[in-house]
Amino acid sequence: MANRFPIIDPCYCAPYYVNLQINTERGATYDQNGNRIFYIKDTLFTLHDRRVLCDYRGNPIVTLYKKNMTLHGRRQVFKGKSSDRSELLFSVKRSSMIQSGMIKLEVFLANNRNERFCDFRVIVCRDKSFCTIYAGESPTIVASMKNNGGFDVLVYPYVDHAFIVALLMIINKMKHYFDEVMNLPVGMTNVTLVLFWFRAILLGYNLST
Repeated sequence: MANRFPIIDPCYCAPYYVNLQINTERGATYDQNGNRIFYIKDTLFTLHDRRVLCDYRGNPIVTLYKKNMTLHGRRQVFKGKSSDRSELLFSVKRSSMIQSGMIKLEVFLANNRNERFCDFRVIVCRDKSFCTIYAGESPTIVASMKNNGGFDVLVYPYVDHAFIVALLMIINKMKHYFDEVMNLPVGMTNVTLVLFWFRAILLGYNLST
């Protein structure tokens, strides 16, 4: 029996590969037949860049929430339209490790409170043309994405594809950070990151998140 990953709801875990297309400009997700199955509803003028992922009927599935003043750009995802801690499903943050033109993101489920080890990890290619999502630090792939102007997504069997869509919507929003880091002159990345770290301390950023 394959591993099951019902992060948001078991109803999104199909026993076969699921192909999805995400229109990143519209924030809409389509199945292989072109039917819209998810879309992002932006909440304007919110302090934490709050966005709601809805199903095709307009029912809210999860709320994407950006924590302010954190060095690692932590995003949190809550059940439905909630932002209450008791409804937290998972959080995403950038890893401090940047090497070989790859960026690593770490995903922690709500019950993983000490965060010593991540529950999922995302490896994003330098030019954002491709990313792979793994279960923890294992070699088990749960989904992959190719960026062809939109996201072509392959979700593996028994993996919650609503979870994968929410995660990729977060990655799409994080792209400006990728541009800033990866466009630094060769040899300047480490120096610049140290300066950014020092500046973050002076500004009162929460360096632990």
